[in-house]
Amino acid sequence: MAKILHRIFEIYESLEEATCALTPKLERTARETSALESWTFEHLAVTRSVGVTRVQFKEAGDFNEETIAGLRADFAQLADKLGNDSKVLVDFTGVELFHAAFIDALLLFSKKLRTKGSRIALCCLAPAARAFFFLPDERDRQGPPL
Repeated sequence: MAKILHRIFEIYESLEEATCALTPKLERTARETSALESWTFEHLAVTRSVGVTRVQFKEAGDFNEETIAGLRADFAQLADKLGNDSKVLVDFTGVELFHAAFIDALLLFSKKLRTKGSRIALCCLAPAARAFFFLPDERDRQGPPL
């Protein structure tokens, strides 16, 4: 399994690896029979199956200031909606780059989930986006101007 070490987030190369990491073996065998739940937010498409909540971005392009504010609101609503001990997988398919404010929004989401005993993992990060999580200094994460 290609888990990428990070001090805050569990990061995986592929969707399959992340799903396997979040799903207990007993639940994986029941995958075919589980009902799929879905929710739609302004900027997020969310599905839940086999105990894993998968979060995808509707607009996979560059996240501007307005989009980040909307994502922050969507993350807050989703965190409120999810119960304790949830397993959340944030799928970055199609996301190439983002601003530092996006990571701040993601950190807030993660903190809300962790207060509920929940677990969050990230997957399918493009190389440039993944590198953004490993910059040595907060000042270096300013990203492109808005």
